[in-house]
Amino acid sequence: MKENLSLNYLQAIEEYGGISHAANALFVSQPYLSKFIKNLEEKIGVELINRQVTPIKLTYAGELYVAYMKDIQKTYEKMQHELEAISNLKKGRLTIGINPILASHTLYKFLPQFMDKYPGIEVQLEEAPAAEMEALVLQNKIDICINMLPITNSDLVYERLYEENIYLVIPPGHELYEKNITEPKHIPFNPSRLNNDKFILLKPGLGLRRLTDQIFEHYDIKPNIILDTNNIENAFRLANSGLGITLIPECVVTRDQLVFESNLYTIGNPTYKNNVVISYKKDTELTPAATAFLQFTKDKYKQF
Repeated sequence: MKENLSLNYLQAIEEYGGISHAANALFVSQPYLSKFIKNLEEKIGVELINRQVTPIKLTYAGELYVAYMKDIQKTYEKMQHELEAISNLKKGRLTIGINPILASHTLYKFLPQFMDKYPGIEVQLEEAPAAEMEALVLQNKIDICINMLPITNSDLVYERLYEENIYLVIPPGHELYEKNITEPKHIPFNPSRLNNDKFILLKPGLGLRRLTDQIFEHYDIKPNIILDTNNIENAFRLANSGLGITLIPECVVTRDQLVFESNLYTIGNPTYKNNVVISYKKDTELTPAATAFLQFTKDKYKQF
């Protein structure tokens, strides 16, 4: 749109203080930019830039024009969103951020059904650690995000999808291992006994690691971290081999129906849970595609 060009051009002239520098930044020629602004001024009947000062500044009319054009741009974007909604989401684009663990163990439960229901919506996935995903949401590079509590940024809001147990994995050979325990149960000893014990953990910044660190802080556990990894299955397998203790979400065990000899214990009173949430930027209007995804996903997990 020509109006969008005029807004970009005037903002560049204001930022760079001159037509020549602005033209370089915009990758257009200086004569073209000068003629464009002159034609625009003649069309609306007022001068938009003050050429008598160095660096060049917008006139009052120019500042007013820019302010109105920003409002027009917002209105245009809102119109696009509403038209997308009116078209019953026959077209659209949705960028979903997701925790890597959930991408492996949860995404398959609802994303294929959503894409079947809305085949015209182009879905893009961003898999990243929790802190990075939060930043991408705030930068409007991700529309909506599926992750785990805790969420540390107050500029994000979230809605709960479901919760599941967190299991402490005590492998065979550990002094606290009990051979006769074959099913998950609540921990029979004080977790503080694990202070200075060997642990295999997810890397800092990942959602489950945030929760793990909270558990350690609550019980005053200072773990001897012998290995950290990005892969929760890797941590679980290494723990089962006797390398160290770890903590895993219930989905790691239930999805693949893994066979193992380790003791699995829930922890805490109340029991610590892995809370899976869908989050987005506070005080922002979700796109129709993101709104549809939010509602679809919440409906999917009402059973929880």
